[in-house]
Amino acid sequence: MLSRTLALAVAGLLAAAPAATAAPKRVYVVSEARGFVHDSIPDAVAFFRALGRRSPRYDVIHLRSGAAGLTAKRLRSADAVVLANTSGELPLPSRAALTGFVRRGGALVGTHSASDTWHAWPGYERLLGGEFERHGPSQRGRLIVEGGRHPITRGLPRAFSLHEEFYEFGAPPRRRARILVRLDRRSVTDVQDADLPLVWARREGRGRVFYDALGHFPATWRHARHSRIVARGLEWAIRLR
Repeated sequence: MLSRTLALAVAGLLAAAPAATAAPKRVYVVSEARGFVHDSIPDAVAFFRALGRRSPRYDVIHLRSGAAGLTAKRLRSADAVVLANTSGELPLPSRAALTGFVRRGGALVGTHSASDTWHAWPGYERLLGGEFERHGPSQRGRLIVEGGRHPITRGLPRAFSLHEEFYEFGAPPRRRARILVRLDRRSVTDVQDADLPLVWARREGRGRVFYDALGHFPATWRHARHSRIVARGLEWAIRLR
């Protein structure tokens, strides 16, 4: 009888105890550029670092060593890798380690010229979902939100305007990803593609990939709707949304 009473008391204490606070997720940001160097890189990094300061659920660490810091050991302690306006053929320690990190459940987030990175690595285009091919002059365009029910874009207006440098891609990203935002072709000049996806989400194995083609200008990183999309994109990628 005593043991039964003790067991019930212990069970009651466990039920009443607050759940242990989960350790913050770890997000590594790489902003290295060996191709075109965007003036907005500091703004992109500051944006992600501010997200990390405001959220108790994840920490943001800017890798000063660039892509060379994405070692297999570091990736084992990571929850997400953000490629913030990276470009060119960066010195990555192991392509297989980064791919395996995502396929095992890690998150990959790319912004703007992340799609203009590692052109000599075909597997990266498949991983990210698209490869930058060209852009016309920077101009104001109308952006159409396709993914109105997706956690990243839910609640956004059907369309909004933004002055940006709008990318076009090689193989159509729509084949590999769910498109969330696209450019209204009728609102701009000097574009070649009929379909102009700009923001998408996809899954790779057990991992999640989010890409945002916007962010060429520093002002874009202060645009309320763009900021909302990227913040939610990171949260979705690390399974907080």
